[in-house]
Amino acid sequence: MKNYFNAVTLGAFTWKSEERIALLFDRVRKTGGGWIALHFLLVSLCLNFPVMLAMVRLPPFELYSRLYGENFIHALPEAARAILGEGRVMEQGMTFNETAIGEFNLLMLANGWGKNVLLPFWGMALGLVLIIQAVFYFCAAFCVGLSRLNASPLAFRDRLALAVFSSTLPVLAASLFGLVLPTVHIIVFYFIVIFFIFQRSSLCANG
Repeated sequence: MKNYFNAVTLGAFTWKSEERIALLFDRVRKTGGGWIALHFLLVSLCLNFPVMLAMVRLPPFELYSRLYGENFIHALPEAARAILGEGRVMEQGMTFNETAIGEFNLLMLANGWGKNVLLPFWGMALGLVLIIQAVFYFCAAFCVGLSRLNASPLAFRDRLALAVFSSTLPVLAASLFGLVLPTVHIIVFYFIVIFFIFQRSSLCANG
């Protein structure tokens, strides 16, 4: 546990000090795989938080519209389709009047919106983020090794851990940015992490 907290602290607050970076590499080597997996999960949850918050803030009708487009009505239960069907107004494309939208929102909330719909959406969003995170970290660890012409002092597993522990501060900053622009913050996060791990790797190589 001590190595884990040291790795988290050094990964978050180390910048250009070669001595501290060398210490970070040492702590990364000594941290167990379970702690690395735990930090990976914590980073992923933090990264996914703005997306989950954005889903909570959206009323049912708007969330369905953004996820499925104008044709989402065909995937709804019969009672919900009837409400929207009665209030449908055909002008430019398919639109619905405010009364129908309000009744639809009330119906979804009365039928367990949070438990039956929002919670599965959260699970799908988290699952997607975990998959993207895993692919990103594996690619980052692989590319760090290639960029050093296979002369890295860290094995692949340790390069993977370096990427994960270098994500602590970037994910906190990106999550705050995600409160304003959710989903865009994920791209910002990846750019920052790539910069961190390559900068630290190059300093260690020159040291």
